[in-house]
Amino acid sequence: MKIYEVKSITDTLLKAINILIPQLTSSSILLTKKELEDIITSENTVLFIAEEKEIILGTLTLVLNKIPTGSKAWIEDVVVDEAARGKGVGKKITQFAVDYALNKGITKIDLTSSPERIAANNLYQKLGFKKRKTNVYRLHR
Repeated sequence: MKIYEVKSITDTLLKAINILIPQLTSSSILLTKKELEDIITSENTVLFIAEEKEIILGTLTLVLNKIPTGSKAWIEDVVVDEAARGKGVGKKITQFAVDYALNKGITKIDLTSSPERIAANNLYQKLGFKKRKTNVYRLHR
């Protein structure tokens, strides 16, 4: 399995992303090529892909933030294809993103995961993430 940062978009990549994201949330909408380009060309966003034998197995987005209290990273939209779950893809892609952030000097890495995603929550804890005592709020208009 190889994991890499996406630098350019292909139709195959766009199709794979649009198959994976609905497996994460049913409220998602399909990305256009332009929207995916905006993600990979952003200075603050890094899109990683896990691939084996030219089949895309999973994706993860790392968001980098410089704020007054220091640089931080957020891991977002981690999704592994249903057919590839339980094979270490999530672990490898998450560790790859953590290593990427650490190599950039970022030592505060956050993520959120729904409580019903038991396997994902167990994985993050095994990788050293600690549950924080904080409230997460969202304004959705």
